[in-house]
Amino acid sequence: MKYKNIIWDYNGTIIDDAQLAVDAENILLRQYGKPLIDLDFYLKECEMPIINFYRKIYDDLDSIDFSELAKRFVHNYDMLFENAEVFPEVKEMIEKLHKQGCRQAVISGFETNRLRSSLDKFGLSRYFEFMSGADNISCGDKSERAAQALKAYGFDPQNTLFIGDMYHDYEAASRSGADCVLIAKGHQGKQVLESYGVVPVLESAAQLEEYL
Repeated sequence: MKYKNIIWDYNGTIIDDAQLAVDAENILLRQYGKPLIDLDFYLKECEMPIINFYRKIYDDLDSIDFSELAKRFVHNYDMLFENAEVFPEVKEMIEKLHKQGCRQAVISGFETNRLRSSLDKFGLSRYFEFMSGADNISCGDKSERAAQALKAYGFDPQNTLFIGDMYHDYEAASRSGADCVLIAKGHQGKQVLESYGVVPVLESAAQLEEYL
């Protein structure tokens, strides 16, 4: 294998939750009297840090408490989360890499306690050497945290591949000096990811074999 270490993003990469996020957001938009969104809009406009996306759907965001929006979204998301599932081809790949002795980890914008609980729920915790979640629910920039985590756990960037579903995963990989590949089944659409022209964009984790 070319890579000894694999860093996985979580939301949209390991778990299939883009539509769930749209549904949770629409509950919130109704509460604030805003136009609803659909999955196509979300895949075109979603970006990290997530506050940038909120500026597109709340024209008066400067007059709204963003922390309150984040709390309400998380509440809605958690209510719907029982419907979320792991991409089966991703779980198969994680298990395969584990058997091959590859070191794996998760670095996510998901808040730490929610990330840990979710990994436990899906029976995935045992596959990962470490997990790094955010210290709040606002899904901010994870680039610096990713670089620090790789250094702390001895992941050589030259032997590390980040796997994500958003351009921000590429930014996190670049900050740490690792390679990156993106899978267009998460929170940004394939055309959006390809428009950046920076890394390979796959349609499924089943295509990862040729990059490992």
